[in-house]
Amino acid sequence: MKTPRHAGAKGLEGDREFKGFSRETFKFFADLYKHNSVAWFRKHREEYEEYLMNPARAFVVSIGPFIKFINPVLDTEPKFNRTLVRLNRDMRFAKKPYKDFFLIRFGKTKWASELFLYLDRNGMELGSFINNEKADGRRRFEENIANHRDTFTEACRKYRIGGEFSAYELHSGMEPISEKFNAQRDHGKFNGVDYIIFGRELDKSDPTVSSSKLLALAMKTFNRLYPLYIFATSDNPVADLESYNERIGLLKISSK
Repeated sequence: MKTPRHAGAKGLEGDREFKGFSRETFKFFADLYKHNSVAWFRKHREEYEEYLMNPARAFVVSIGPFIKFINPVLDTEPKFNRTLVRLNRDMRFAKKPYKDFFLIRFGKTKWASELFLYLDRNGMELGSFINNEKADGRRRFEENIANHRDTFTEACRKYRIGGEFSAYELHSGMEPISEKFNAQRDHGKFNGVDYIIFGRELDKSDPTVSSSKLLALAMKTFNRLYPLYIFATSDNPVADLESYNERIGLLKISSK
């Protein structure tokens, strides 16, 4: 199955094509970490727009058709409170006015399971956020794995999820579950865990981060992790996974 022909669409802000995030993007986050104030941010508004928001919007627009190809109901609007999460904090509950990280998310609603790209002063992470919180008397991800463990393990093998992705528990910080996730070994480690991250990190010095090749890497990553999204959201993960296998499967995506 080929990816959509328009998966490399140009971004917003003057039809900019996504070319990665620059060194200035990570310098902005490093400076924000040191000088987290409204006065500082106002003085550096242009850097925020040029080095963070412009490439972030271009990334969303460029990968949007691919996300819709995977699942048409996932949000791909390059807007705040949709795919882009604001830096501003709610000052009723925070000591500093801004987050020193940025999140691009592809899901349905806030705190729903999603695919994401995370940025901070050290680099970025591509991955999948899993909401395993108890709802309607069940933890969907946990129970789907328990009820269909062989299918889950085989999906992780087919989509090469094991070995390259780390699994974390997300709460006030990041608590490691498995440094190199292995479905056969780690399938039972999610019991009672509300929020789970599966991800792969890229250092800011990695040349992929600052090039258009990041788009292809993101598509590969999301394609491989989507079966986890199925197990986190589906009432019939076996049937939905079979449909995904037939409709899309493991794609060969060129980074050229």
